[in-house]
Amino acid sequence: MGTPHPLPPQDHARLLHAAPACFLVLAPDLTIVEATDAYLAATRTERAAVVGRGLFDVFPDNPADPAASGVGNLRASLERVLATRAPDTMAVQKYDIRRPDGTFEVRYWSPRNAPVLSPAGAVDYIVHRVEDVTELVRAGQAGDELEGRTRTMEREIVARSRELDRAIRSLRAANQRLADLDAAKTAFFSNVSHEFRTPLTLMLLPLEDALADVEVGLDPRQRARLRTAHASATRLLGLVNTLLDFSRIDAGRMQARFAPTDLAALCRDVAAMFESALDRAGIRLTIEVPTSAATAWVDRDLFERVLANLLSNAIKFTLHGTVTVRLVESGSHLQLEVEDTGIGIPADALPRIFERFYRVPGAEGRTHEGTGIGLSLVRDIVTLHGGTVGVESEAGRGTTFRVALPQGHAHLPAAAVVEARAAGGPAVAEAQLREVSRWVERSARAEARREPPVVEGPAGRRRPRVLVVDDSPELLDYMADLLSAHYDVDTAVDGRHALERAAASRPDLVVSDVMMPRLDGVGLLRALRADPATSTIPVLMTSARAEDASGIDSLDLGADDYLVKPFSAGELLARVKSHLALATARATQTHRLEAALRELDAFSYTVAHDLRAPLRAIDGFSRALVEDHGAELSAPAHGYLRRVRTAAERMGQLIDDLLRLARLARTAPRRQDVDLSAIAREVLDGLARSEPGRVVRVVVAPACHDVADPRLVQIALENLLGNAWKFTARTPDASIEFGRATADGAPHFYVADNGAGFDPAHAAKLFTPFHRLHATGDFPGSGIGLATVQRIVVAHEGRLWADARPGAGARFMFTLGPGD
Repeated sequence: MGTPHPLPPQDHARLLHAAPACFLVLAPDLTIVEATDAYLAATRTERAAVVGRGLFDVFPDNPADPAASGVGNLRASLERVLATRAPDTMAVQKYDIRRPDGTFEVRYWSPRNAPVLSPAGAVDYIVHRVEDVTELVRAGQAGDELEGRTRTMEREIVARSRELDRAIRSLRAANQRLADLDAAKTAFFSNVSHEFRTPLTLMLLPLEDALADVEVGLDPRQRARLRTAHASATRLLGLVNTLLDFSRIDAGRMQARFAPTDLAALCRDVAAMFESALDRAGIRLTIEVPTSAATAWVDRDLFERVLANLLSNAIKFTLHGTVTVRLVESGSHLQLEVEDTGIGIPADALPRIFERFYRVPGAEGRTHEGTGIGLSLVRDIVTLHGGTVGVESEAGRGTTFRVALPQGHAHLPAAAVVEARAAGGPAVAEAQLREVSRWVERSARAEARREPPVVEGPAGRRRPRVLVVDDSPELLDYMADLLSAHYDVDTAVDGRHALERAAASRPDLVVSDVMMPRLDGVGLLRALRADPATSTIPVLMTSARAEDASGIDSLDLGADDYLVKPFSAGELLARVKSHLALATARATQTHRLEAALRELDAFSYTVAHDLRAPLRAIDGFSRALVEDHGAELSAPAHGYLRRVRTAAERMGQLIDDLLRLARLARTAPRRQDVDLSAIAREVLDGLARSEPGRVVRVVVAPACHDVADPRLVQIALENLLGNAWKFTARTPDASIEFGRATADGAPHFYVADNGAGFDPAHAAKLFTPFHRLHATGDFPGSGIGLATVQRIVVAHEGRLWADARPGAGARFMFTLGPGD
């Protein structure tokens, strides 16, 4: 057999609720702990109204029934289970239930109570299982039948109780497997943390030796690189130590030693360590601690970590204002408070703030760095001291963390209490202080970067300009130094700063981190793509979170590439070079296309001018010939001249259509609210005036509005409705309709007629210039009209399509935007 698949903890409650039987889970004090959905349905109650309350408070005897004995009988059975630790099956009981209106309904039940024992044999829970037998009792069946059915039900109850016992044993086994997995996870954390220390030591010691060796004479650039490596290795060691503490507490192996400690002096000392960092950050520190001794039994190093974590958290999320450290005596407790005027915590995040690895989404702090276990570690250390920790916060107004520690040491494990008074100054907090100082220094360097100098390339040659965006000053400096050998480099410390730099001087490429304060990389990418001035800039995203969906989101939003940290210098240089080359190629092609379009414009106007002159001469001389010598010309000659003039007019119309088509290809729509129904009625009225003898049934749907360019919509409807007018010329009872419809859930406009129609097999060719589906003599035209409509619809980011049958009319459908 295969290994059993462990149930996730969150599934246990769901499985219990969904069990088909009616049962309650009771604590030894007869408080309701859980109930199945079937039980709640049978008793007409709701989980929130019964869980956590006493059994007989929720289900009392019917006060209108003096002979009611349900409470007394059930209590006696439950007390037998607690005394004997054995199951107890009761006879059928009359136990009325209360309706929602407060009255009682007569019900009969067959109960069975079974204990759930701990490994030590104590009763942890009682499973109270019932079968509703009201209908059997009410049926008034004969005694033998009722007795037989009762025995059958009892057997079923026993069988189902056994099933329940098996289910409970299975759940216990699953819980044990989960405990084993949790222990394995804790051991893994501990082992990995220990294993990391050796290579970290071998990194830090040589780096410290190299930096301290004055005889080697490192050049400033190499020394800066070594300092960056040393700072990063030191930070990694701090993270490893935090993980190791976390695994020790999780495994119950944290060796705490509780000694009498002057908590007031400790708070003053630790807070004073952070004072200079707070001053550099522009934050005022207030210390409200008694001048006299305030003794508590604590593990000094661990409590230092609590205070240092809370202070660093306050500095991280307080960009300006005040941080207050307060120690007060509250009854039998000493209460430590760390209060700030920072960004606060959203109400929906407060219940999860002490969860391991939880981080408030979108929180704007000095950095996005962190493991997400700092506050969880604070809670675990405070619990280890027998205390409690809570938080009050309001988004945008600040946060207060409160740690309450019992005075004395009666609440602590006797073996861990030592009488020697803890001495010495703060030591554990120094690592946290180094991290906070790095954040503050980062903020100062970020301000210094607000107006960075632009590095110019060699004289006479413009180098590509690269904007590098990252909230880590060390990585920002490193990438800028690496890229500056080949490109002009500008830097920004977050997304907002990057937008300011891009607006001041447009970069040729942007390299941006994903996780940043104020505005992250995805927000920066979205803003760049939304601005026409920056929409075509290549963007290369970087992130330290390989499993995050930000990479896919970035590519979906239009990022050109995505690099996962750590990446090599060669890989970064190669990606930047490749995308700059692609951007250059795209720009070259764009310039060539623009030049070609300008040449096409010039050619179009020249050809139009040169063609119009001889056409005007042909038309003019033909008219003069008719006017001056018409009497001398024969009838065929007059016919020839009419054909010449008609051809000249058609040629002039064709030239006008071609020029209009060329202009439309480069016309950007000026969108506003347009009443398409009014335009359609105006076009159709004009067509009717041009042929007053025609009778056409016209239907225009009212109030067809959209946001579009009214001039271009006018041209489109002139062509579509003009075609409908033309192709219904030979149709008896001709009809033309304009309106709005929905297909596959998407709305569109349409122009429909019952005219000549066309073969739908040729529908794809309809919108090609000069392509005609009918002979010129049947329906004259230039073959440009539908191509013009297509250009207008595409300019609006819409879609144009058609459906028809020969001799049965045509229907042209279009949208004027991607959301239509």
